Amino acid sequence: MYKSIEEITLNTWPAEQSVMLEGWVLRSAADYTKRANSVNPLYGPEEQDAGLGMLRKIRLAEQYYEDAGLNPVFKITPYARPAGLDKELESQGYGLVEPSSVRVLDLQDLPEFRNVYTLQIRGELTEEWLEVFADLTGLSSGNRETLRRMLTASCLKQGYALLLKDGVPAACGLGVIQHGYIGLYDIVTAQAHRRHGMAEQLILGLLHWAKAQGAAASFLQVVQANKGASALYDKLGYKEIYEYWYRVKTRE
Repeated sequence: MYKSIEEITLNTWPAEQSVMLEGWVLRSAADYTKRANSVNPLYGPEEQDAGLGMLRKIRLAEQYYEDAGLNPVFKITPYARPAGLDKELESQGYGLVEPSSVRVLDLQDLPEFRNVYTLQIRGELTEEWLEVFADLTGLSSGNRETLRRMLTASCLKQGYALLLKDGVPAACGLGVIQHGYIGLYDIVTAQAHRRHGMAEQLILGLLHWAKAQGAAASFLQVVQANKGASALYDKLGYKEIYEYWYRVKTRE
């Protein structure tokens, strides 16, 4: 069941290019986010010596990213194949970064949504949403255009949320629906409005919107070091189902 969440995350946060390597999905998107620029070893032989062999596949994956001008990155989940891949990468100088938590929430009994401020949810990417997100996160012009290409290429149901206070954007976020799940991404609040419950209201608004669209559950991914976000997701009732991390090739 939970392995399907990994598949949905690949779809709801798209890359610009995906290449298959005997069950591994090699994703790239001009180096914008590790999610979209990493090897996802979800499938393939259980044993390291089957098929191409683990070392051969690692070398081929490295060559792909080097040819793209990117640093090789592997996303390691409980479902990574073959067994022993994480230890092999560690032995080859891949450092562990950004340990993260995957969490889910049943939408059956959502808390009531009270629109204290003004919440707007659009079904497609707008220049306003992109501008607000870029401003709140300090997104570079290059990454902004990469994000635009990634999001506009998707055919999935999307909800771009803006929370306004006195007509001024104070928070934004994105929800993407597939197979009855809404995945939450890019939830960010303006520095001046943090700890005022705005992210909570924005998320609840997105979840109620998704439920009206037929979604039954939600998932999200949060870096474990982000204690503030983790506390908010705990408050909303999200439960951890597994952890993952990235292995990043140390540059010589």
